[in-house]
Amino acid sequence: MKTIILCLALCFSSNVLAKKTSTTLQIIFDTSGVLIDVKQAEKYKLLILTHLKQLTRKRELAHAHIDVISSSIGRTVWSGTPSDLKQKPARALALVNAIKAKSENCNNLSGSFAEVKSNLKSLQRQGFTKAHVIMFSSLIDTPRPCNETTSITLPQTPPLQGNINVSLTSSNIVRGISFYWVSPHQKNVWEEFIEPSFKWAASKNIPMRFMDIERSKFSLERGLKLEVSK
Repeated sequence: MKTIILCLALCFSSNVLAKKTSTTLQIIFDTSGVLIDVKQAEKYKLLILTHLKQLTRKRELAHAHIDVISSSIGRTVWSGTPSDLKQKPARALALVNAIKAKSENCNNLSGSFAEVKSNLKSLQRQGFTKAHVIMFSSLIDTPRPCNETTSITLPQTPPLQGNINVSLTSSNIVRGISFYWVSPHQKNVWEEFIEPSFKWAASKNIPMRFMDIERSKFSLERGLKLEVSK
């Protein structure tokens, strides 16, 4: 009898936890040496973190699970919640340091989107039902390895490795996709490249935003657009 009671208690606790953390935010930050207007970019990265802290005020997002991916290595470098950012200074500082762009860093865009795809698969298995994908990047890829003498010509063809469109559209828990800080040189080629993702999002009535630098500033100064009704 004690075993049954314990099992019921654990199951109940798991269900409560799943309800509190049903939403995930997958955020890719450009940490490469090819991030344009880098001083301003770092300012707006911090503004995004401020908005994430403020999610503690929103019932449906207060317990959201956040994964932060560094574009230079294409891997998750921080996981936590809005409360972690607001109440744990050491963890917040660790994230600030993890998302800084460094001049010596390459950029691994295909690897970053593949990481989002992998994270979403794992989280969906854990019971997550809503995901928002946020990309803050100039969308300039670099060969690997790269160095100060690496030559890049813009506009640049988006990377074909990893099938970025599949990474964006393969999960049925995605509820919103936002691109911020897109290089004006890369805007047209990327809009054409991710046209399948735009069509997929429209067919699902999922908002998909794609903003250059000035539009990013205007939008981010007014908050993060995170629909929670679906």
